[in-house]
Amino acid sequence: MTAVSTWIQIKAAGTLNPAQVENTLEDMCGSWPVDAPPLPDLIGQFPLGEASLLHLISVSSICAARLVRHPEILLWLRHPEICSAPRTSGEMLAELRATESDPISAENFRALRLWKGREMLRIALREVAEVAPLEETTLELSLLAEICLREVYQHWNAELRSRRGGPETEFAILGLGKLGGRELNHSSDIDLIFLYDEEGQVSPNLTYHEWFNVLGSKIVETFAALSPAGALFRIDLRLRPEGTAGPLARSLESMENYYSGFGETWERLALIKARGICGSRELAYEFLRQHQPFIYPKSPTPDLLDEIAAIKRRIERDIVGYENIGRDVKLGAGGIREIEFVVQALQLLHGARHAFLQETSTLKALPVLAQLELIPGGEARALEAAYRFLRGVEHRLQIEAEQQIHTIPENGELLDRLARSLGFSSKENFTSALREHM
Repeated sequence: MTAVSTWIQIKAAGTLNPAQVENTLEDMCGSWPVDAPPLPDLIGQFPLGEASLLHLISVSSICAARLVRHPEILLWLRHPEICSAPRTSGEMLAELRATESDPISAENFRALRLWKGREMLRIALREVAEVAPLEETTLELSLLAEICLREVYQHWNAELRSRRGGPETEFAILGLGKLGGRELNHSSDIDLIFLYDEEGQVSPNLTYHEWFNVLGSKIVETFAALSPAGALFRIDLRLRPEGTAGPLARSLESMENYYSGFGETWERLALIKARGICGSRELAYEFLRQHQPFIYPKSPTPDLLDEIAAIKRRIERDIVGYENIGRDVKLGAGGIREIEFVVQALQLLHGARHAFLQETSTLKALPVLAQLELIPGGEARALEAAYRFLRGVEHRLQIEAEQQIHTIPENGELLDRLARSLGFSSKENFTSALREHM
């Protein structure tokens, strides 16, 4: 047995998933650049500590695979300024620009996909190393999605205009849900609405409506396309007017006609988190200004809370299933969505009178509710603690493969590994804490 093999076995033995760590380190040794510092030295001197890096490899098969395929990521991460502090949108974008040797659209947006995967690994590493609080992680994941969306939008906007001409009116993409609140997790869909200002004709045979719907289709197709370089983000357009039955893009007037005539309570809740992501800031602002009376009614109907409760019951019955109510940290009883429902219901009821409540972030809205005495201070703190705990569990479930997993394993090795990865000494202690927070 070589010295490197012995080193690998020793390092792997002390982790939560020895087999995965051992296989990853062996494969990395096989692909390690000959002109780079020795892998054992680099890991031993890693800025966040070798234990943090090995912990990530043990809990995330997708991050482990990225390090094997692209060992240069570890050479990038070894610089303290890369992994020891949070990054701004400008810093992320500068890295993307620096890595581009071809146009952004080349090879199915290969440079963008590789950059996104590298940043996802950095963000996951900082989270498992416990140097990034929840708000920092969710903000960076959201900034990542925003940059991807802007790059793809700008490419197709320019491409279609060069080929077919373009509308002389504004276009905007609004984010809803966790993207709107800058609260993305490691496997969030990004909920979007495509909006243009007014109707018109690009040419005698091409309307603005048709042109903007082609633009929307190109953006959606790009994000949905498979690539060896990795995935972008899943786009969800079901929150748009008429859901899957409606057009991808609508004019401002069409939006107004829909919400004023057909808007439902669940759509009011969805628009609380609406925020302009890219395109025209002015158009996004005008949309939100125009729909403020719909989102925050001055005289809410008495049955509004009943409608919100009915929405929650439908989710539990139709989506979660009663057998998973106690194990689904997102949609189950006492889960993340229930906390969000409490906050959004109070925002909807009181937002018209209190402008500070018109906030897209759950964690930022909670203390405002307490300050306005719309919820007892102790209850607000308990909800915040539960939200932070459950989001941490959700993230650890999703870091493994960047899949939409929200259900706690029932028992056995997977539950034990999850508990220990979150710092609990046993699965029993973890499940006890879970019961306290749900």
